Amino acid sequence: MICSQYGPVVVGWDGSKTFVNPSRCSKRVGLAEFLELINIDEIDKRLLYLLGIPRGYVTTYKLYAEVLGTSPRHVGWLMARNPLPVILPCHRVVKSDFSLGGYTGGVEVKKKLLAYEGALCGDRPCRVVRPRMIDDVRDALFKSLGLA
Repeated sequence: MICSQYGPVVVGWDGSKTFVNPSRCSKRVGLAEFLELINIDEIDKRLLYLLGIPRGYVTTYKLYAEVLGTSPRHVGWLMARNPLPVILPCHRVVKSDFSLGGYTGGVEVKKKLLAYEGALCGDRPCRVVRPRMIDDVRDALFKSLGLA
């Protein structure tokens, strides 16, 4: 598994999906090189709205649902099936009461990621935006991870 560091976590890529803090890594690369390995074209387009949530901000399941025209519960289901956690930043989606909600890598990892990105005031998210679709996916990936 090829791995890269993103703030407080290691992200692993097995050729089809990413893993948060994988148990083994065969090769470590820089984050920019890591992103070049990922084929974003096969991703559920509804997940690309995640790239429209800037670093340092969060959105809520409810706001995301309004943009998609679905329910917050469905958004939770969609986030749980994100094949690229961290890369497609589903950790930036929180509950309407600003509690963190769940996360593939665990709530503590979600909290560390949000703190690393400057999205927390104390223990709670404090800057909220409505997710939006982006035009240039590659550029947005790099910006989302602070590489551009």
